[in-house]
Amino acid sequence: MNKIIKTSLMLLGGIFVMAACSDDRDDNPTIKVPTAFKMETPAFVSSQVNLNNAAQFNLAWEKPDFGYFAKVNYTLEVSNTGKFTASLADEEADLDGKVVADYAEVPTIFPLNKATITNDDLALAVVQVGHWEKPEQLPATQKVYVRVKATLPNVASLHSNVVEFTVIPKYVKLPPKITDCYLTGSEYGWGGTWKPLTPVKDTTGKQGKGVPTFWMMAYFKDGEEFKFAPKPAWENDFGAANATITDHAGASPSDAGGNIKIGKAGWYLVVVTNNGESRTVSFEKPEVYLQGPTIGNWDCKKENMFTAPTTATGEFVSPAFVATDEVRMCVKLKDFNWWKSEFIVNKAGSIVYRGEGNDPEKITVTAGQRCYLNFSTGKGSYK
Repeated sequence: MNKIIKTSLMLLGGIFVMAACSDDRDDNPTIKVPTAFKMETPAFVSSQVNLNNAAQFNLAWEKPDFGYFAKVNYTLEVSNTGKFTASLADEEADLDGKVVADYAEVPTIFPLNKATITNDDLALAVVQVGHWEKPEQLPATQKVYVRVKATLPNVASLHSNVVEFTVIPKYVKLPPKITDCYLTGSEYGWGGTWKPLTPVKDTTGKQGKGVPTFWMMAYFKDGEEFKFAPKPAWENDFGAANATITDHAGASPSDAGGNIKIGKAGWYLVVVTNNGESRTVSFEKPEVYLQGPTIGNWDCKKENMFTAPTTATGEFVSPAFVATDEVRMCVKLKDFNWWKSEFIVNKAGSIVYRGEGNDPEKITVTAGQRCYLNFSTGKGSYK
């Protein structure tokens, strides 16, 4: 064979091999965006399931095809109607109380395309979606609809088909709604004292809407450490290790063995949310505002703001009152009306927080006076 022709054929063959290898490379996949995947029909759907009997339920489904090996998180969603229009989280987040959940998530996240849940897991979801608070509210039988949500973090989520079956419900007492929040730490004898936070009105208790939210105005020392708990005891406590921490005020919080550690001393408005499963702690600027006739407007703006102290024992001082009238004051929290976090200095000179209580005591002050607040002692005055 001619040497030139032979060399040309060898070069062409090499090009074809390289092209084939390039097409099949694992590190250069064709990324797909699936819109559905199939959940297998479990054997137990063919008969009525009695949730009062101890049992485990095995579920499986195909993996969504993203075109490459993707680390997908799977959760099970349970509905009593099959509509899947609003989750329990949607209902909790609705401050107007208009959203009613029609499905709940089983809280376990499954890393593989299969799951095993207990009768109690399923019973709790059914009771939550039914909004049944007493055993006598349960029906004799209940249709149940289950589907799988597949989530590729920060990319996409999609749902499987729905599996339908009938159950005899089991009453499971719903977890109580969080109603309180306390702080303890290195300055409080680590449980020797539990300092209460104030609830944001209409977020706690049986009738509360949205996520239970609490606040406090506090001075923290440099290096001070602390944690929170829903009761004044070491139970379900949380700190840097199991809460989402945000800093909008320069507190420089850090994780100190699960405790929250302050990096810069000062006054901070601390806002805590806790729905029993997830928790947040936010450090905000220590801003206090006058409201209403004594400042001439109903707003949270600079001219309404108290001057903040620089020491732990210092006082917050209001602008001078512009009128002799009923005094109102507050801290302003994001997404809430100002009056949901208002307070007053009563006739006895104590700071009284509205919290979940009724309208605050009516206190009339004199034009030209100012309000002085000492959040460390819980006292205040008008002079």
